Amino acid sequence: METATMGRKKVEIKVENISDSLNAVAGRLRPDQIRSVSVPDALVDTGAKLLGLPKRHIAQLGLEKFDTVPATTSAGEVQCDLYRAVWLTVAGRRCTVDVAEVPDGCPALVGYVPLELLDFVVDPVQCRVIPNPAHGGQQVLDLF
Repeated sequence: METATMGRKKVEIKVENISDSLNAVAGRLRPDQIRSVSVPDALVDTGAKLLGLPKRHIAQLGLEKFDTVPATTSAGEVQCDLYRAVWLTVAGRRCTVDVAEVPDGCPALVGYVPLELLDFVVDPVQCRVIPNPAHGGQQVLDLF
């Protein structure tokens, strides 16, 4: 599922355009026309909130921008474009999450909101991303 080096956790992700998926279900697109991106080395970043994708992936997916908000980065505060939700798949688990644009030189980032939705936790001792042990390996959604 993931690789880790020097405290950095990386996972393989698949990101799909939800609008395309819904159009395929409705028969308006063939399944092979669903725009998607696979990223073998997305960085798990528990300091990030959403799914961060480089601009080139956002263009490839054909995502719709819906807002621009201030974002705090290591370089200070910047304006960040937000895009409508995508299907995010990690290790066979799937969730819906909005996308924050990151520069093309940055890796794809999996933040704490998608980690929570996918019911994964970071094991800092073993430096890995694992299913939440409190749920016996099953994906469980907390509703309280």
